[in-house]
Amino acid sequence: MPQKRVNNTTFTFCDTAQSLSAVAANIRGSSTVFLDCEGHDLGLAAGGLSLISLGTPTPNQPRTYLIDAVALGTSELRPIFDILESPNVQKVVFDGRMDQTALFYDHGRVRLQNVVDLQLADIKSRVLRGENEGSLEQLMRLSPYLLQSEVEKNPQLYYKVQKLPGLEQTVREHGVAVGAEELTIKGRFKHTSWLRRPLPQTALIYAANDITLIAHLWEEFVDQGYIDGKLGEQSLRYVRLWTTGPQINVNHRYKLHALLPLEILEDTSAVERTKLCPLCERLLPQRCFSITSWNKDVNRKCLVCRAIGIRIIKQNAGGHRSAK
Repeated sequence: MPQKRVNNTTFTFCDTAQSLSAVAANIRGSSTVFLDCEGHDLGLAAGGLSLISLGTPTPNQPRTYLIDAVALGTSELRPIFDILESPNVQKVVFDGRMDQTALFYDHGRVRLQNVVDLQLADIKSRVLRGENEGSLEQLMRLSPYLLQSEVEKNPQLYYKVQKLPGLEQTVREHGVAVGAEELTIKGRFKHTSWLRRPLPQTALIYAANDITLIAHLWEEFVDQGYIDGKLGEQSLRYVRLWTTGPQINVNHRYKLHALLPLEILEDTSAVERTKLCPLCERLLPQRCFSITSWNKDVNRKCLVCRAIGIRIIKQNAGGHRSAK
């Protein structure tokens, strides 16, 4: 299928069953596929999936396909879902939690298989780059998202708390060479546009550029040795995090935040006693709580939810609230 060029961005837009069949045939032959989804309140109850963006590796730029999930229904999208659920095709994402959640709840419980999440790869690379748990560098990343004075007062309660980066931030931090257009378009795009039809050109450029950024970041992480044998299992645990129980809504502040949920990167094979953190609704071992909180029968908070609770207090004192 021919690729369309808008400014310096090249992609194929697919909004018919016939064009989708051709896209699926092209992607099916690739062992690695870059995946990103776009939508309004993506993955949340009352949200909506707009685009499924896919890319396949090529020597310079990925070959990018933007699939209209509004024009095409769940049954028509099944050839793409078969690829996403295939254990034989590696899907590379950046924070794929809401992508997976949208696909699961909105399109017949699609479950991604064989996933590598580059956001997790970045977190893991910090140790390889000399940023150990509890180091000054790790704690400094938490501010200003968390109150600096609180982190400095109780640093031991933040050793396991990791600040999640965004895609653009990660690209910049790792010095990945991309064009200025890929980064500047992100600041000009209004996310309320995702369910409009026809989609504005800025939306298509934005979606295609995200695939380009993921592809370049993937190449960099492979070259640097940041993609290890455990990342696939950790990535599946991460992206499927919110696919049990009712679909989360926009007001769930203990799930919608910019801190890494606990026990994603740890070895979970050992049998350990766990307790429920009622805020994030997860069963977690003792190391995920302060001593005081672990011993509580009520008002128990894991270390991440404790940090988010303090952030909420800070926001309320400032007269505003924001999930992120």
